[in-house]
Amino acid sequence: MKNIHRTVLSTLVAFSAIAVQAASLSPAHDKVLKQFKSGSEKTAKDALWTSPKMFKVGVINNGASRDGYAQYICEVVSEAGLRGVSVQVIDIQKLVKTNKWEKLGEHFCG
Repeated sequence: MKNIHRTVLSTLVAFSAIAVQAASLSPAHDKVLKQFKSGSEKTAKDALWTSPKMFKVGVINNGASRDGYAQYICEVVSEAGLRGVSVQVIDIQKLVKTNKWEKLGEHFCG
């Protein structure tokens, strides 16, 4: 289990180069990110903003569509006051193994 966490961490550090720099995010972006990285969202294993309008949340793939979870994430995003954001739920294990984003669900937060 430690090796999985270490691998996830190193992969996400590598991908942090494409993540939006903290200085360019608003307090609302930071609030959403903090919620999905805090551990209070049990399904989310990690999260990042890849642009001010794209939020990605990594989960363990259980074979089910994650469109409903993406819609829930949009509710959180909207409650924070953000509009026009696309949410993608990605397979965190696939990302770690292949360095590729596999989309499991998505929703546009209008």
